[in-house]
Amino acid sequence: MDFIKLNKLWLILILIAGIFSILYLYYTLFPGNIPHEVYEYFSPSEIAKTQRYHKINRLIYISSFITKAAFLIWFAFGNSAIKLSHYTEKLSSGKYYLSIFFYFIALWIILRLISLPFNLIHHSVQVEWGFSIQTMSSWWIDYFKSATLDFTFSSIGVLLLFIALNKWPNSWWISATVFLTIIMFVQIYVYPTFITPLFNKFTPVENPKIINMVKEISKNAGIKIDKIQEMDASRRTTLANAYFYGFGKTSKIVLYDTLLKNYPEDEIKAVIAHETGHWKENHVLKSLLIGIIGLVIGLYFFNILIHSSILISYGKKITPAVLSLVYLFILLINFDTNPIQNYISRQMEKQADLLSVQFLHNKEPVIKLQIDLAKKSLSDASPPPFIEWFSYSHPSTIHRIELVEKAKIK
Repeated sequence: MDFIKLNKLWLILILIAGIFSILYLYYTLFPGNIPHEVYEYFSPSEIAKTQRYHKINRLIYISSFITKAAFLIWFAFGNSAIKLSHYTEKLSSGKYYLSIFFYFIALWIILRLISLPFNLIHHSVQVEWGFSIQTMSSWWIDYFKSATLDFTFSSIGVLLLFIALNKWPNSWWISATVFLTIIMFVQIYVYPTFITPLFNKFTPVENPKIINMVKEISKNAGIKIDKIQEMDASRRTTLANAYFYGFGKTSKIVLYDTLLKNYPEDEIKAVIAHETGHWKENHVLKSLLIGIIGLVIGLYFFNILIHSSILISYGKKITPAVLSLVYLFILLINFDTNPIQNYISRQMEKQADLLSVQFLHNKEPVIKLQIDLAKKSLSDASPPPFIEWFSYSHPSTIHRIELVEKAKIK
């Protein structure tokens, strides 16, 4: 009879997640005092408003994680995961891969239903605070688009995973690493070309002032930027942002229309300089290489977990119930390694901030941008140290300002 064993390795992952969850919840409810230097840039009312907003969002985030983790732990290490595998086996008349597919559909739907209330609450909060202008009908259209994409790619991935698990029971993780590495590189070109246009419209920036800004900054940086695109973010949000993608000889900067419409030219220029800094430092490629290292370690570790947790007795093939462990592992490992992932991201953001100062030969627009962004988007200028360490992919506003103020213009 199949069974899934809750061993010491799983207990370690769960324990780490539990400690982080308790600390995150504690500092969400009791954030502590605000450093006096924050009041040099923000009023007490602005800080109080920001704290209220982030308290709500952090509670949604941690509640969602705890709910999904609790369900998957109960489901995987109780009898439910095995019972579902027996049911899908009967439903598929003993056809193994059809049974896998049925199992995936059932678990995918359950996890979607668990996440849905938190997604709806998050959307309503964004609408209430004026950051989302998306109607419920538009939100549902986006939701079903993303769900369809997730279902399609996940189902293919699951079937390939079980083929590898059964064909190479001890070395499947090597082929999985090679396959996922290829996917990660292909995604750089496929995602912006085919996926993002399903949700937003992208048009070339025609404003000569913006084009000249890019030319000036790229000249200062000693690089070439191929395209500047504007994204119609305003159809959903009032928040401003920008990003770049590509590496090697191909680079494109995407600017939200909310940024171009609602921010002064010097701050837009600072954003472009920041994004150029990312490209100059090859952060996309570096992130990919770091991601591949993490992938190798993660898959190898998961291989150990599978063989120490499951007794293979589904004929000569591994039980479909292993899929519950896949979802649980992904959830826990991403949560537990949040501090590492975000530390790396913050270092890259710091590099881009410092380079933006050099490209502009001026600190003031960069500092002004950080203050303006924080006020308009209600960024927590100085979150509790643990919250920033654990969950911030960018340094907090006050830390970014302090970094720029200390920078030396060359």
